[in-house]
Amino acid sequence: MVAGLTMVIIYEAFFEPYIWTGIKVLISCFSAGLFAGMYHYLGAENSVIDTLGQRKSHSMPPTSMITVSKKVLILIASLLVFMALAVLMMVVLDIYYLLEFRDISGPELYWGVFKEIVFALAVMLFFSFMIMNRYTRNLKKTFGSHINAMEKISEGDLDTPVPVLSNDEFAHIAVKTNDMIQGLREREICHASFQKYVSPEISDKILRGQISPEGELVNVTILFCDLRGYTTFVEKKTPTDVVRFLNSYFSEMERLIRKHNGIVLQFIGDEIEAVFGGTTPENADADQAIAAALDMRKALDRINISREKVGEEPVRHGIGIHTGQVLAGNVGSPERMVYAMVGDVVNVASRLQVLNKQCGTDILISRRTKEEATESRFPLKAMGTFPVRGKSETIDVYTIESEPTAQRQVNHDLGT
Repeated sequence: MVAGLTMVIIYEAFFEPYIWTGIKVLISCFSAGLFAGMYHYLGAENSVIDTLGQRKSHSMPPTSMITVSKKVLILIASLLVFMALAVLMMVVLDIYYLLEFRDISGPELYWGVFKEIVFALAVMLFFSFMIMNRYTRNLKKTFGSHINAMEKISEGDLDTPVPVLSNDEFAHIAVKTNDMIQGLREREICHASFQKYVSPEISDKILRGQISPEGELVNVTILFCDLRGYTTFVEKKTPTDVVRFLNSYFSEMERLIRKHNGIVLQFIGDEIEAVFGGTTPENADADQAIAAALDMRKALDRINISREKVGEEPVRHGIGIHTGQVLAGNVGSPERMVYAMVGDVVNVASRLQVLNKQCGTDILISRRTKEEATESRFPLKAMGTFPVRGKSETIDVYTIESEPTAQRQVNHDLGT
């Protein structure tokens, strides 16, 4: 507008003073300024989209919303109305010009006026097309950012928010998508934290609602492992040292249990309760439980060798293994529940673990476990028949013969 007024003043001051020509110049400058402003505004919006996309950030959500269809309607209507008014004003000015110079005749004059109007209309149409093209490019880029975000979410990437760049449906979608990303991120945190307290297999079943309220009868092999002399050990150590040792010990034992497809159900003080099998009603995985117990024995030897090197006393543990049918499911109150294996099999496995003290062994298995296992794989030795606390009948128990500790260390060093 300022440029147009300046040109009008210069034209009127130094050239032939035709007021209509000055007004045309003013309209042209105003039109150019309006189109340039709209074009650069859309260009700035495009830059903001790119910047926010690179920074992986998003702006504040809009307080009000104008639909995309309404925005397009307003933009097109504004361009058409402005173009119509501009052309109409030029036509009116040219008519006044012709009336003022009506003594001038000839087709050249009318042809010149016609070309002037057509030229102005073509220029405005061209700039209108450029504005609409940039607006649609911004829409496409905004929509593309939403698609990219959804693709990353489907791939598990929850660190890229969708930029909120407008106050239309795209902004609403972006806000809701970011809320969804935040919810998924919190769910992942909860899931990861949950798996630290419950094994991944069990936590997945719980979160998917695959555990029946009545529980499920399954054939499993239960393993109990308990540290010997734990009370004396605790008395000689600070709580920090005790927790550090237990975390290291439990981590190694759980690794070996999982290596043989077992699941740690819970840590109870210095005791481990693990389960093998249960994937099918017939599969109890006794072989896997015994193999895990043997690896746990070797791992304890390695732990003790490391402890003796730094002047620490060795530690011992006892393992009891029993096979049979249990009820697997949630146990507790409606406010707090735990996943557990319930049944006589669990009690017997726990009693066998305690029976190691009486037998002077570190691993004891029941006859049922022996029958389920492949006997040729393991050097089993019958320990006799023993009464088990809480049961009226006696149980035949077996141990797994072991190599001397020194020989096991040689085999470990040789990789055998």
